[in-house]
Amino acid sequence: MGLRFRKSIKILPGVKLNLGTKGASVSVGKRGMHYTMHTSGRKTVSVGLPGTGLSYVKTFSSGSKKTAKSKTGYRDPKENVTQQTAVEQLQQAGVASEEIARYQEYVASLTSLHQQSDPVVDWRAICDGDLTAFGYEKLKDIALSVLGGDVDAYYEAVNRMQPYEDLREFGSEFEFGTDASDFAEVQFGIMEEEVMPVIEVTTTPAGKLTQKNLPKGRYYELLLDYVCSTCIRAARDTFALLPVETVYVHAVKTSVNPATGLDEEETYVSVRFTKDWFEKVDFLRIDPSQFMSLFENHMKFGKTTGLSPVIRLQSGRDAE
Repeated sequence: MGLRFRKSIKILPGVKLNLGTKGASVSVGKRGMHYTMHTSGRKTVSVGLPGTGLSYVKTFSSGSKKTAKSKTGYRDPKENVTQQTAVEQLQQAGVASEEIARYQEYVASLTSLHQQSDPVVDWRAICDGDLTAFGYEKLKDIALSVLGGDVDAYYEAVNRMQPYEDLREFGSEFEFGTDASDFAEVQFGIMEEEVMPVIEVTTTPAGKLTQKNLPKGRYYELLLDYVCSTCIRAARDTFALLPVETVYVHAVKTSVNPATGLDEEETYVSVRFTKDWFEKVDFLRIDPSQFMSLFENHMKFGKTTGLSPVIRLQSGRDAE
């Protein structure tokens, strides 16, 4: 087996000098997009979309008929057109890559809401005068009441800290309620029309951006994960703020009753979360819809029909 020599030297950001036994070349570009010029006259455009497995490579060779600049300053017009086309293809592929990245990032945001939550409020530390405790300044005057199970203090804490504010672009009209010290209840509106994508963005083998309708099965799976992820996040923020052991979360949707023509609110997901699981789960690794199966829930889902209305779980004293 023969030995080969190759060395790459970084000249400037995005510019490399490549040395080999058969000559040298200069590469210009970033990850996924390169334009290489070799001393032999060969030019190569290489475009790839990281993470997709798609790539486009085209080589232009002057061969034995070199059309480089002559003594008269003449350059073959075809070479100019070829280089211009290569640059345009490079630019188009770059735009496609950015659009796909934005689309994938948005889809991921819908199904990963549960991965973050508000900091935990240490009510005992606040009562003890710990100035570094999260929420100290806003909550110090009601800390003793909260620890004593005062329901009115719970409402005041929610009013001051606004735990569901970060979720309002994914769920509408968050409502908090409780009539006992050991549980809380949260309801939100599913914003399907506002947040769910109805198309998916992909590329052709040549690197061109294309859009097509999101398959029904994929749409409903994404909708399920979005709703479940929002439910989990609402519960996490509630557990972080209040010293409760149980949080009921209800996802609702308003639709027109064809019999009456009136808007009616229906429950599509109702789940009873318990604090013990939330203290030992790695939320960065869970599947939101599968996590829901660990808890008592009312949820009806079909791969071709999506979520259907269900009967809401009875919470707190109503469940007794």
